[in-house]
Amino acid sequence: MPPQRRFRCAYSSYPTFSSPVKKSPKKRRSEMTEEEKREADLQTTLRKAKSTAKKEWESSLPEPWKGPHNFKWPTGTLGMYKSDAKRSYGLSEREILTLPYESIEMSSKTFFSHADVKELSFKKYSDFDILMPDRMTTAGKPIGMEIRLFRKIDHNPNRRFRTNWSDLDGLPVSILPHYEAKDTRYQGVSDD
Repeated sequence: MPPQRRFRCAYSSYPTFSSPVKKSPKKRRSEMTEEEKREADLQTTLRKAKSTAKKEWESSLPEPWKGPHNFKWPTGTLGMYKSDAKRSYGLSEREILTLPYESIEMSSKTFFSHADVKELSFKKYSDFDILMPDRMTTAGKPIGMEIRLFRKIDHNPNRRFRTNWSDLDGLPVSILPHYEAKDTRYQGVSDD
């Protein structure tokens, strides 16, 4: 039978049988050269400027839109889902909710006007000098080569989604201006 160990209190001190751990000497902090100091100061200034621009942009945003629950876009409007608008134009949840939208009853689907989303994205990245997300080359232009849009074709309250909105799925960005020309909401939106 193996020997039994004696129980000890959790607070009792145990004898140390190992040798003390030798600490290695700390490395001296390397001194920055004058050029590195200037570069670090420049980076700090740029970070502060970006932070200030982002705070100005967020303070300029209006309150979230609280329109009528039965709001409908006019026939011919190009619309897009909230998730597609956020992903394609680099907008946040708070920013996208400041825009008017059409909801479908008993569904989580909401349609935002493509012209409004494009204008908001252009305003964010051009007026406030906020850094654009990766793969976004121009303010107000979508990220990627395709964009998912819907065209409003009917206002029938007895129909929900399929016959009130026509899916223009996988619309290449190169032919987007052709569809925008038919939508009257694009008259004041900048393309640059």
